[in-house]
Amino acid sequence: MNWFNVLKKVLKVGLIKGRHEMPVDEYIFDTLPMEGSLADKIPQLKEKAQEWIISKGDVEIELYVTGMTPVLTAFLRAWGNKKGLTLLHFDLSTKDYWREEWP
Repeated sequence: MNWFNVLKKVLKVGLIKGRHEMPVDEYIFDTLPMEGSLADKIPQLKEKAQEWIISKGDVEIELYVTGMTPVLTAFLRAWGNKKGLTLLHFDLSTKDYWREEWP
């Protein structure tokens, strides 16, 4: 057994603060940039996500996904192919989240 992995912190996060109530410890984005089109904001969003990822160090992330696909894809591009990311998608029929390991 690798005790380092057993003791590794799991951080529960949401993408955007204030959009939906979620069982999370924190959010990656407090707000979104308002100027310009959403497509023009993708590089900014990816950069902010990269900064957030680096600031957390070596933790496992459970990311609660609730929409805003361009924000999610910006985060996933910043994350890359590293291990330690689980996406949690809300299922309206069960009123619960289902897990998707990434990548």
